[in-house]
Amino acid sequence: MVALHGWGMSADDVALLVRQLAEEVPAFDWHADTDAPHGALSLHLVDFAALTGKGRAEWNAYGPLEAMRQAREQGVAALALCRGRVSQLPAVRKGVWVMAADKPWACAVQTSVRALAALEWTRAEGYKTVLAWRATRKFAAANLLAVLGSEQTAAGFSEVLREALTALLMQPAALAVAGVPEHELQRTIIEAGLHELQPLVGVPMTLDGAMRVDALLGFSWPALD
Repeated sequence: MVALHGWGMSADDVALLVRQLAEEVPAFDWHADTDAPHGALSLHLVDFAALTGKGRAEWNAYGPLEAMRQAREQGVAALALCRGRVSQLPAVRKGVWVMAADKPWACAVQTSVRALAALEWTRAEGYKTVLAWRATRKFAAANLLAVLGSEQTAAGFSEVLREALTALLMQPAALAVAGVPEHELQRTIIEAGLHELQPLVGVPMTLDGAMRVDALLGFSWPALD
């Protein structure tokens, strides 16, 4: 189950996105924030241009900040998926905040969920336990600034990683990627000098079996008060 919470989005837009994702990614039950069931993965979709742009006050971003804080206190697996510039992110924040750049919401959500699902994959059971989101809950307890990457073939993983590293010019702290064979993953990680990266989760199969790479690369962010 995945619940979407809109910030800077109308309830109608969130409901429309839920219906679109239900058709395109039927592996999950999709919900809007008003009917989110217990145990669902929560994605807070934050449009900073809508919240704080054109003269709007910066405190308009308080809503998603408080929602992420409450999710952490309640042990909910929650991430913030953000549109806008990194400079628009509140400096004082906790949890995992993912930059969606200019990707359409549906594309960004799908890439995020498929990359997070890789955390739940096991060699013995595949994706059978993904709906519990246990590993994702642990991942979401970190303080990270993250970026997304997607490519149509496993051979493009090195390009996905290079673009992500170039975007922030920081040393990464976590990686979750689906759709990359183990030998390709290890070769690329070693070439990038990231062989000591932890957590590093890469699985050869995507959630839907498609030939595609979905990646989420996280960078440490201090928990300021």
